[in-house]
Amino acid sequence: MSLKSERRGIHVDQSELLCKKGCGYYGNPAWQGFCSKCWREEYHKARQKQIQEDWELAERLQREEEEAFASSQSSQGAQSLTFSKFEEKKTNEKTRKVTTVKKFFSASSRVGSKKAEIQEAKAPSPSINRQTSIETDRVSKEFIEFLKTLHKTGQEIYKQTKLFLEAMHYKRDLSIEEQSECTQDFYQNVAERMQTRGKVPPERVEKIMDQIEKYIMTRLYKYVFCPETTDDEKKDLAIQKRIRALRWVTPQMLCVPVNEEIPEVSDMVVKAITDIIEMDSKRVPRDKLACITKCSKHIFNAIKITKNEPASADDFLPTLIYIVLKGNPPRLQSNIQYITRFCNPSRLMTGEDGYYFTNLCISFQSLKTCSCPTCSSPSATAFSCSSLQCQHRGM
Repeated sequence: MSLKSERRGIHVDQSELLCKKGCGYYGNPAWQGFCSKCWREEYHKARQKQIQEDWELAERLQREEEEAFASSQSSQGAQSLTFSKFEEKKTNEKTRKVTTVKKFFSASSRVGSKKAEIQEAKAPSPSINRQTSIETDRVSKEFIEFLKTLHKTGQEIYKQTKLFLEAMHYKRDLSIEEQSECTQDFYQNVAERMQTRGKVPPERVEKIMDQIEKYIMTRLYKYVFCPETTDDEKKDLAIQKRIRALRWVTPQMLCVPVNEEIPEVSDMVVKAITDIIEMDSKRVPRDKLACITKCSKHIFNAIKITKNEPASADDFLPTLIYIVLKGNPPRLQSNIQYITRFCNPSRLMTGEDGYYFTNLCISFQSLKTCSCPTCSSPSATAFSCSSLQCQHRGM
């Protein structure tokens, strides 16, 4: 029997993968269906509106306070002057006492306490720190060597990148969304400066931006990947638990057009699972994307071998969901969020990387929201393709 004639799989119209504003770029559930560019435009509009409203409120409150102060001043008179002198004397006395107390606490004790705080913050083990340091040094040297080939443009990029990293050092207390916004602004500003001032061709700009992303994200990774200030880790555990509960789901239930009894197909499935799991070991968003792309190409090859014809988009999505279910990749939520927040946005908006990543986001959302009534019960009637049907616009 033909798989093509019988299967009723998960269908997602390809237009649903695109930005809902109609710009032609790929959308993303994390950006409410917009692409990175349109999402930032919408975000800035909302932000400017909020800033304007806050400013108007502050001005109104300031006027009311000044009016109240002016009316109270007229009633105080000489009594206010006497009270001011008393307050000044009291403040001077308090300052002398504070200065005396400070002498009991030497500078060395303050330095010691600061060192203790720094040491306490060093969570990773020495071996992990050494490995991270070696990788950071290697990437830094490669980046500098690359910039040397760009001559004057390279010097300007190095200066901007160094200033950005110094600024980010003092912005670690910001929310992860604000740090992401700073990073995306930096990407946009550097790319625009190269195109307008340096007259660098677009294809060259992309290669340079890849190197910039690799350099800055290797250095920022330990601060911005799965930060403690978010609930990413909690969501990671929740989705892993959910996937484990769905371990009984078969390819037939998902209408997956892959026959693992064929050795070549089985090999492709293993490689796809290996790639999606390997994503977690990468530090640079582009490298994580490369793992997703390799995984997806193995999936397309597995389908092609099984069907003896090229795979369609409707073949690909359920098979990707099956690979995620079978592999249960670690920290899937955190990896998707990290890529969304800190990847060079042009990679997510166009090309095969953007297409495959958008499909992974849809697969992830499908698994989070599937309407399976009894996830622990291996019943074909309790679980079907339709339970994973994903409404991209509603994510």
